Amino acid sequence: MKQLVSNIRHYFRVYSLLIKLSLRSVFVYRVNTLVMGLAPIVWMATMLVFIGIIFSKVKQLGGWTLWEVVFLTGVHELIFLLSWTTIVTNLKDLGYIVKTGRLDQELLRPLNPKFLVSFKTLDFANIGGLVNTILIFSFSIGKVSDKIQPGRIGGFLLLLAFSYLICYFIYFLFGSLSLFFVSASSFLNWLFEMTDFDRYPAEIYPLTMKIFLTFFLPLLFLAYIPTAYLLGKISAIYILEGGILMGFFYLITRILWQLGLKRYQSASS
Repeated sequence: MKQLVSNIRHYFRVYSLLIKLSLRSVFVYRVNTLVMGLAPIVWMATMLVFIGIIFSKVKQLGGWTLWEVVFLTGVHELIFLLSWTTIVTNLKDLGYIVKTGRLDQELLRPLNPKFLVSFKTLDFANIGGLVNTILIFSFSIGKVSDKIQPGRIGGFLLLLAFSYLICYFIYFLFGSLSLFFVSASSFLNWLFEMTDFDRYPAEIYPLTMKIFLTFFLPLLFLAYIPTAYLLGKISAIYILEGGILMGFFYLITRILWQLGLKRYQSASS
C-alpha cells in the first residue's frame, strides 16, 4: 500500500513538472496562444447559431428542448477541453515519434512509457474552450435546473469521470495503431470527426447506430449519457455499463500496447 501511495505521489510530481513546462511554452508564444484560443470561441458561436436555427423550425429534437441541447453541448465542450488539453495532442503525435524513432527515448526513461506518450505535454492553445464551457453552463444551467434531481448529481460526476477515461482509452487505442501501420493518423482524424455524433441527442439516431455508439464505439458516453442521466432521461444502469466499458477498453488498450511494442523496431534496429 505504501509503495502504491509513493508511486502515485511520484507521478503527481512528474505531472506537475510537465504542466509547468507546458505553461512556459504558452508564455513564450503568447500571440500564437491568443489567436489559437479565439478559434474555439468562434467555432462555438457558430455551433450555437446552428442549434438556434434548428429550434426555430422545431420545438424539440428527439424529445430534448433547446436549453437541454445547449446544456449537452456544454458537457461535450467540457470533455473535449479536458481530453484535448491533456491527451489528444500527445496521442496524435504518437505516430510521428514512432516513425522517427523517438519512441526509443520514451522507452528508456525511468517512467511508464504509456504514461509519457499520453501525458507528456499539455495543450493550452484550446483555452478558449474554457470560456465556452463557462458561458454555456452559465446560461443553460438555470433553464434546465427544474429537471435536475439532486440525487443524480453524484452519478453525473461519476459518469463524467468515466467519460474522460473512456475517451482516453479510445484515443489511445486508435493512437496505438501507429505501432502496426505506417500511417495511422487517419484513424485518429476519423475518430475526432466521429465525436461530433455526441453533440446531439442520441434519440435522433437509428437504433443500430445508437447501439453501436453506446457499446462498440461508446462515444455517447462522452457527453450524451452523463447529460441524459442528470436530466432524468435514462436510468442508473448506465453508470454500471460505463464502469464495465471503461474496464474493458482499459484491458484492450493494455493488450494492444504490449503487442505493438513487440512489433516496434527501434531506430537502432
